[in-house]
Amino acid sequence: MAMSGAKFEVVKFNGEGNFGLWQTRVKDLLAQQGILKALQSTKPASMEDEDWEELQQRATGTIRLCLADDIMYHVMDLTSPREIWSKLESQFMS
Repeated sequence: MAMSGAKFEVVKFNGEGNFGLWQTRVKDLLAQQGILKALQSTKPASMEDEDWEELQQRATGTIRLCLADDIMYHVMDLTSPREIWSKLESQFMS
């Protein structure tokens, strides 16, 4: 599948505003990049370990790029997109 070259931008989450709305936009961004499955807690059986690791790294980077510095500081030591997602949900989901 060819990438369309379309650019998507998500406003960086800074701890204020609607976390659920931001979360939905980031999920949409991950889906557009074809890496949404990285939020699963386990690697799909059909996927090679190396491909899963790359998918995890790409998703982790995408999520972090959608965070303001003050928020990223709290998740920068986490290496799994699922860990980052869960920590953000526990802190900001009302």
